[in-house]
Amino acid sequence: MPEAGNEGEDHLRRVTGAMIALAVLGIPLWGLLISWTAAFVFGVGALASLAFWALHRVLTTRMLTPSARRRWLYGFLSLGKLALIALVLRGMMGRYPAEALPLALGVLLFVAGILLEALRLAFQKPEATPPD
Repeated sequence: MPEAGNEGEDHLRRVTGAMIALAVLGIPLWGLLISWTAAFVFGVGALASLAFWALHRVLTTRMLTPSARRRWLYGFLSLGKLALIALVLRGMMGRYPAEALPLALGVLLFVAGILLEALRLAFQKPEATPPD
């Protein structure tokens, strides 16, 4: 039976893997179906999404401490995740205003990864039946 920490880490790895798979599939699809500029913008959004997810993992892990000061510090630093997305959106929309859809979909890859993991868990058979 997996330990609780390992199981949580497995979920995080699967979400990251789903994000990478969606990015790898999305870049050539945007390039072939729309334009290579759209593919580039989608790729930048996907990289921002992966950076957001990596920063989220680090800050959330460090926030799990008994020290209230450290929890507040890492909670405040987690605003950097939002700043990262805001800076990418502002910069890319200034440079490529016509490519809003590929950028938004690239940035939202972390949401798609979480949803795919939730779907996998919804259809997963339970290992053991809970006691009555």
